[in-house]
Amino acid sequence: MIYLRAVPDLSKAIKVWLPAIKCGAGADVFTLRLAEALQAHGLLAEIAWFNRWFELVPYLLCNVSPPPGTDLVIANSWNAFAFARSGVPLVVMELHCVLDPRFRPYKSILQHLYHELLIRRFAVRSYRKAAGVVAISASTADSVTRVMGVTGVSTIHCWVDTNKFRPAGSASESPHRPFRLLYVGNTSRRKGFDLLAPIMRALGSGFELRFTTGLRGRARGPYPSNMIPLGVLSEEELIRAYQECDALLFPSRFEGFGYVALEAMACGRPVVATNCTSIPEVVEDGVTGILCGIDDVNGFVSACRLLAGNEKQWARMCKAARSRAAGLFSKDRLIRDYAAILECLVAVDRPCGHANS
Repeated sequence: MIYLRAVPDLSKAIKVWLPAIKCGAGADVFTLRLAEALQAHGLLAEIAWFNRWFELVPYLLCNVSPPPGTDLVIANSWNAFAFARSGVPLVVMELHCVLDPRFRPYKSILQHLYHELLIRRFAVRSYRKAAGVVAISASTADSVTRVMGVTGVSTIHCWVDTNKFRPAGSASESPHRPFRLLYVGNTSRRKGFDLLAPIMRALGSGFELRFTTGLRGRARGPYPSNMIPLGVLSEEELIRAYQECDALLFPSRFEGFGYVALEAMACGRPVVATNCTSIPEVVEDGVTGILCGIDDVNGFVSACRLLAGNEKQWARMCKAARSRAAGLFSKDRLIRDYAAILECLVAVDRPCGHANS
């Protein structure tokens, strides 16, 4: 177990290696943002990307040499064991515990078999080799402890660059008419994409939903006329979409963190989301948004109508959303927590936990 303490200034900058299998999803974004934040904090961070096919056979990466002078390795639980090196502490990142039984309803049979037969084995090997395990939410940390038997898991939330993700300079004090919702996510059932059409049919012509589904999957209609596809967006276009909406609609059924909710809040927009897994750690119900039950179409409809019909409450939530994102989820605040763990592990290479699975 690592007990965090005040860490003295180090005479030599810690060099962190972040080997990662490029998967075209949120894990890639997290790795890039982590490396950038560590660099800004004064650590040396280097990413090594590997082809997605290595996800099936990560043990083939066991002989890859880390950059010279590497002090510490950070890698995803699905493949971290392949990058464990003698004398170099390994930190395992857990972004999403796909082995949690709560996730099972949203997986196909093939996905379930893949996770149980391969990913479970890889993750257990990674946890056993870890000097520390870091989860991106308390919900994910609880999943890892409960499902995988890992002790001493640290929780450090994801962060957002509040200088990039911010309200527009000419932000309106009143919502659009029709009230403008935004959905950001893939087309999977886990993300609740199947709920969008019934919600928008019930809301009718006083509302519109602009949606982007990213690189994984393409939206296939027909959809109600008040649903408007945006296609694939650059980061700049995505920020503008957050700024130009009135609220984020996020009916996800299972989240490791809920990045898009935080990004929307940083842009000063309230979130209508599901009250499940990690989402309540990001969205404060009744303050920065409204949380609804899983699959509760009527609840989502009522929440959207409440925001659209009460401009004062909407404006309060816009301000509170930005304040919460900037105060609790800023890059500077959370990367200090990350750096403290890394510096502590480099100073004292001692296990933070173990897997009993």
